[in-house]
Amino acid sequence: MLESRPGAFILMGNGDTAGLHNEEYDFDDAALPYGISYWVRLAEARLAECAL
Repeated sequence: MLESRPGAFILMGNGDTAGLHNEEYDFDDAALPYGISYWVRLAEARLAECAL
């Protein structure tokens, strides 16, 4: 996708587990508040820029 449109990947740590596309992968639900907080703050910062 990044070859067609500008963008970025954001990698967030998820503890000591297998890689994402591995059947042994175990998502740590305790990581959710950190990811949500990141996206909320990113949106707030962008909206603040647009309001100027």
